[in-house]
Amino acid sequence: QRAYVTFLNKLRADSFDAMVNGFAKRGKGLTDIELKAIANYVNVATGRGNLGKLAASAEGLSLAFFSPRLVASRFQLLAGQPLYRGSIQTRTLIAKEYARMAAGLSVVYGLGALAGATVETDPRSADFGKLRFGKTRVNPLMGIAQNIVLLSRLAAGQKMTGKGKIVPIAERAGKIPFGSPNAYEVGADWLRTKFSPVFGAAWT
Repeated sequence: QRAYVTFLNKLRADSFDAMVNGFAKRGKGLTDIELKAIANYVNVATGRGNLGKLAASAEGLSLAFFSPRLVASRFQLLAGQPLYRGSIQTRTLIAKEYARMAAGLSVVYGLGALAGATVETDPRSADFGKLRFGKTRVNPLMGIAQNIVLLSRLAAGQKMTGKGKIVPIAERAGKIPFGSPNAYEVGADWLRTKFSPVFGAAWT
């Protein structure tokens, strides 16, 4: 555990230094607000999300959740939260990091396609964004895909089953066929994947 935490701390510190040094090379100093904006981006990008008023409760939340900061960071990264802070200069810098991330993912998907993988593009499917090699799935989206699937299913009121069938999950018109999941069940299924092993076993 200490080796893992040390590795992540060094990764975050090195990433922060690299972004700050990029400004220094252009002869620009950074204000405290800009430094905090860069630090926030590095934390969010590496799975240490901002819990806001719940930050003091992070240790308690970790008893129920595998990693509450990671869950928060995936929503924040998807929503572009790091871009809301700092100055025009830091927002531009962070936007470039988002672009690099997108370019890197494009390369991964391109190489995967050349290697014979297929990719599910429907965000209502649990396989969305995954590279499929036969029965093997590779997910390069860093935990963001699950959140996209959840939000897409709730927004569309539909989900795609493992066999590729579209079924309703919330009543929009008429009656829902017997056995179709409702919005609560879809949310509960997603939440179950975020629980700690002990808490998740108790929930199951």
